[in-house]
Amino acid sequence: MDDKSDQAARLLRDKRGGHWYDNGVRFRCIHPLCSDCCSGRRGPGYVWLGEGEMRAIADHLGIKLDAFTRRFVRTVDGNYSLVEKHNNDCVFLEEGKCTIYPVRPVQCRTYPFWPEVMTSRQRWQRESRACPGVEVDETMVSGAQVEAQLSAEELSRASEGRV
Repeated sequence: MDDKSDQAARLLRDKRGGHWYDNGVRFRCIHPLCSDCCSGRRGPGYVWLGEGEMRAIADHLGIKLDAFTRRFVRTVDGNYSLVEKHNNDCVFLEEGKCTIYPVRPVQCRTYPFWPEVMTSRQRWQRESRACPGVEVDETMVSGAQVEAQLSAEELSRASEGRV
């Protein structure tokens, strides 16, 4: 969405008196049974990251930033993304587990609470077809927690110039 459309959507939401998810949503990551969001099952994709995230991952791996970026990062339209394996899996997905989990990028931390997923209940339901943790059981994520995840994702995108 462009800035004007985004602003219009926010104004309309505010006028209506809230978000569709204000009372919470049902979600529980069922990892390690599922690693669909990290695997190539959905096809190729991007794991966007900023400089701070690259430094944190390099430190976690015990390698210099330059070596990390040469081996694990690609530039796409002026932004940084992790490379993928030949099967489109994240380069850090091993045997269904994230090998950089404590320092995984914000994009990974905030999924499925991304702006494009949370715009409507219908989009949330559509995401449930791709993510088995959406509506999996009675585990509730509060509206405030959803809002915090959305804010973190939007801040990350803005800091990386991917608004």
